[in-house]
Amino acid sequence: MSDDHVQDDIEMLRKQVAELKAAREAEKKSPPKRDKSQEQKTDKEKVDDSEYEGNAASHSAEADKITTDKDDDLEHQFLELIDTVNAELKDASPATVIAVFSAGILVGYSLSKLR
Repeated sequence: MSDDHVQDDIEMLRKQVAELKAAREAEKKSPPKRDKSQEQKTDKEKVDDSEYEGNAASHSAEADKITTDKDDDLEHQFLELIDTVNAELKDASPATVIAVFSAGILVGYSLSKLR
């Protein structure tokens, strides 16, 4: 791309940012819209909502437990991987470790030259 194209793109982006800022300011100044259907709920619907909120809390607790279990399992797997790599490094010969490390450096260097 030439410098003119880059400058045109920058100007276009500046205009879009200005438009978005103006829209945000207009949104902040306008009062929030109220949903009238929420105001006209009957007592029975309000009771139903409170029951739902209780169920949602229990479902949320179950979801947190599952997430925690997954996190614990992932942490356990990661620690197991570290232990395995550590054991492999202790059993490997120094020449092998240096050769693998050197290969990693060469691959990293060659990938950096591709950019």
